[in-house]
Amino acid sequence: MNITVLPNAARPAYMQIYEQLSEQIISGKIAAGEALPPIRAVAAQTGVSVITVRSAWERLEADGLIETRAGSGCYAADLSLHDREKHKKRLLPLSDLIRAAKKAGLTSDEVNELIRREWENY
Repeated sequence: MNITVLPNAARPAYMQIYEQLSEQIISGKIAAGEALPPIRAVAAQTGVSVITVRSAWERLEADGLIETRAGSGCYAADLSLHDREKHKKRLLPLSDLIRAAKKAGLTSDEVNELIRREWENY
C-alpha cells in the first residue's frame, strides 16, 4: 500500500490520502478484507498528523470503502460490482477539468476532441 502526501498540493492532505486509498480499493490493488495500516503508521509515513489520517479514514468509512472492526483495525470493504462502478465515476476529477477548460475558453466540443485524442494516445 503506497500513500504519498504532497505538502504544497492544492488538495488537502486528508483528501490526497482518501483519493489514493479509494483508488487502490476500487481497483482491487487493495483486496477486499485486506487490513489497512494503523492510522499512526500512515501519519508517520506521510509526515501528517494522526488527525489528518483519521479524517481520511472517516471519509473512506462513510463512503463504504473501508470497515472498522473494534479492537482489530480497518479493512477494505468487499464492494459489489455496482459499488465499484459508482465509485469509479467519482474518481474522475471532472469538475477540475471543466473549470480549467472554461478558464481557457474551450468549448465542450473542443474538450471532447482533446480527450478523444489523449485517450487514443494513452
